[in-house]
Amino acid sequence: MNHFIGQIEIENFRCFDSLNVENLKRVNLVSGDNNVGKSAFLEALEIVAKTTDPSSLVIAVADSINRRQSYNARFSEFDLINYENNTLKIKTDAISINFAIALIPDGDTDTLSDKKTELDDLSVILTVNSKSQRTPYIRFSNIINGNEKLFLHHKFDSIEFIPAMSSDESELSVIYGKIVDMGLTEDINIFLRNFDSRIDSLMIRPTEKSSIFKIKLRNRKIPVLLSSMGSGLNRYIAIVCAIWKSKDGQLFIDEVENGIHYTKYEKLWEIIFNTSKEANCQVFAATHSKECIEAFSRTAEKYDHENIKYINLSRRVDNTDKIVATVLDSVGLEEHFRLGMDVR
Repeated sequence: MNHFIGQIEIENFRCFDSLNVENLKRVNLVSGDNNVGKSAFLEALEIVAKTTDPSSLVIAVADSINRRQSYNARFSEFDLINYENNTLKIKTDAISINFAIALIPDGDTDTLSDKKTELDDLSVILTVNSKSQRTPYIRFSNIINGNEKLFLHHKFDSIEFIPAMSSDESELSVIYGKIVDMGLTEDINIFLRNFDSRIDSLMIRPTEKSSIFKIKLRNRKIPVLLSSMGSGLNRYIAIVCAIWKSKDGQLFIDEVENGIHYTKYEKLWEIIFNTSKEANCQVFAATHSKECIEAFSRTAEKYDHENIKYINLSRRVDNTDKIVATVLDSVGLEEHFRLGMDVR
């Protein structure tokens, strides 16, 4: 369990001025109102989980920006650093990150260039623990935009981020490929049968250009397309497979309940609690659904109440508009529900 993130301090990252959350557990649920920083909190955690040195920090930041701004959009400006600041800091119990934009020192720029822009005077300074690296802003932008592809070949096998929308089948096949390598395909089928008793197994059918997922149903001879089963099953498969793909690492799930009917929430949390324990995977999930939070609390009391944490993000009702975190364990969360208090 020593690879788990135990606490995190965030300063000037996206919407956060400063935030400190301690005593994180194996399964952590993040909630709060819209635009209060749930996704940003997951991104900060993902970046530090992927970072070991300045080079891996660049890749982690590139992953975060490209996923949020879409791989079809070219990076043109930072939205990582909070408002008018030029430095952000993220620190956990294992690592400290400092990301800054600064002017290039006099004498280091190409003063003969007649096409020089203000960006040519900027550099990005990346510091991870005691290691520091300065990169021209233009080169950093090229890396983010994939113009230095060799730089971005590194993959993080034990860290996975599932965004709010359903995974397309090309993304799902990458996650499922790890399950095949681990010899866990039948385990996934068992999970699917528990989720929906009509299901017999998950299948992949190769095509000329790619592969498509199909579902073998108990009462049908011919498998049906996964896409015909609704987005909830796609979501469920992605989450279960990603936990195993993130064995001995971290999994981040934005809007965990998306596409899943509220009657399946407890079953979903049961699988997350039990599978994350088997895979030794630390899970961070975000939701804005009260029903999902209630199911999380009820299921935790049955299965794993000592290894869960609930984090509610909210804005102070004052002129600062600062985002703060209220952290509860399962007992405190259940008491909130008993008193009729809102937890979102």
